[in-house]
Amino acid sequence: MLALATRVVSDYGRVLAHVSPGVYGLPQSLLPYPKERIRAALRFLLHEIAPDHPELREGLARGYVYLAQFIDDSDADVIARGAAFASGIGTNNDSADAEPAMRLINRIKADMELALEELTG
Repeated sequence: MLALATRVVSDYGRVLAHVSPGVYGLPQSLLPYPKERIRAALRFLLHEIAPDHPELREGLARGYVYLAQFIDDSDADVIARGAAFASGIGTNNDSADAEPAMRLINRIKADMELALEELTG
């Protein structure tokens, strides 16, 4: 179980190494495994290994919380179009996505807070 969880988290870490940390709403299709499988592997490693290694625990916890950034690809597209419009590089067609994009971003933030509460609560 330890080797499998380590592989899942390692593969997820490679994905994280290639994404911008300030971007909201990454396409779920970027993930090497389903979110729940990654979440379970992170929880396992946090429980089994991390208590004796605070720096590892922090990295695993960050990865756990950041997993909320990965959303359905169609929702990630809405956020990308809304962000393009908000930054002035989008078209008027993208303006319809501005409000739904903000709602999705707020949902991601709430999901990140819930993930953090799961770890600390």
